[in-house]
Amino acid sequence: MATLSVPSALPDVAEDVEQLHKAFSGWGTNEDLIITILAHRNAYQRKLIREVYTSTYGEDLLKTLDKELTNDFERIVHLFTLDPPERDAFLANEATKKFTSSNWVLIEIACARSSDDLFNARRAYHVRFKKSIEEDVAQHTTGDFRKLLVALVTSFRYEGPEVNTHLAKSDAKILHEKISDKAYSDDDLIRIIATRSKAQLSATLNTYNNSYGHAITKDLKEDPKDDFLKLLRATIKCLTCPEKYFEKLLRLAVNKMGTDESALTRVVATRAEVDMQRIKEEYYRRNSVHLDHAIKKDTHGDYEKMLIELVGAENA
Repeated sequence: MATLSVPSALPDVAEDVEQLHKAFSGWGTNEDLIITILAHRNAYQRKLIREVYTSTYGEDLLKTLDKELTNDFERIVHLFTLDPPERDAFLANEATKKFTSSNWVLIEIACARSSDDLFNARRAYHVRFKKSIEEDVAQHTTGDFRKLLVALVTSFRYEGPEVNTHLAKSDAKILHEKISDKAYSDDDLIRIIATRSKAQLSATLNTYNNSYGHAITKDLKEDPKDDFLKLLRATIKCLTCPEKYFEKLLRLAVNKMGTDESALTRVVATRAEVDMQRIKEEYYRRNSVHLDHAIKKDTHGDYEKMLIELVGAENA
């Protein structure tokens, strides 16, 4: 997640807090006012609002929101209002209590964030849950899944653009040998994927493609029903092409019988301030439909309004 800068001209925090308190007063909750304020404040501003709200009214704004709002609308507002590291810690903890697709949440937190963001999420996890992410991941996963996920959530990758071409060739050869031997959870394979910088890993995958005539992800589709291989492919895509990874999640969330509100909410809440524009462009390129149009078709009410505000509407 990109470092959030402090805007030069902030809206008056006290006014925002007062308006939010008014939104909860009276006979009904003013959902439109909540959306107008929270969907248009960045992470720094939302954090200030929470602090001032607590000092003014003696209650955490998030607890008030949870009491006043319901269902998917409550979920998207809650997630977006959380400070990004706190949000990732919350999502990671939630994921360790489930299985199967929840592993993908851990992949996103480990692979689609910067090293500093992942470190901050791990620190927030310590504060909130009094233990480490890796402790919970290790406890709630087994075998190859545990091996990969623990390595990913404990990684601190170099973020620079420098690439070692000799290392890229060596790593590509190792990856090809291990995959050819179906040693998908080999220590060296996981070490390369879990520790190399994203620039270095991209160079390695390009070398792999050039040397062996096809992408590594094709070789990892040897057994389409293998859940570990699915997770491995998702890891590589999330590390190297996050906009394609998140586009697919959104496409699957809204382009099927019944909306996957969990995935839709999570992706919009976590990427709105990061790379949503690139995700939207990829979505349109892949589907010939604007993302906001797809969301409007599949959702309704205050939930839809909040999603559209965070995604941004297209005129076409």
